[in-house]
Amino acid sequence: MSNTQAEKTLVDRIKLFHKCIECDDTIDKPGLMMMMRENFPNFLSACDKRGTDYLVNLIEEKDKNGDKKIAFPEFLSTLRDVVTDYHKESHGAAPCSGGSQ
Repeated sequence: MSNTQAEKTLVDRIKLFHKCIECDDTIDKPGLMMMMRENFPNFLSACDKRGTDYLVNLIEEKDKNGDKKIAFPEFLSTLRDVVTDYHKESHGAAPCSGGSQ
């Protein structure tokens, strides 16, 4: 049985994380910023046009333990905020209005 589209989407997010990780199963902040800019350029461009440091602020907020690295749960939380922002935009909110806020 092949995976559903939803399952493939989840597996793709895991692959995206694993593509960028270090030996300790984390992504450093520069690596995460590069990965986000490569994979979400339109979203981040809208943020830049609004004059926000959305990505920098989001990564700092998600680095709960302050180790300057993003573990998989922190990565998922980062993606959750981006998806939430896209959802708000689909209901008429301005682009990059703040993921979980």
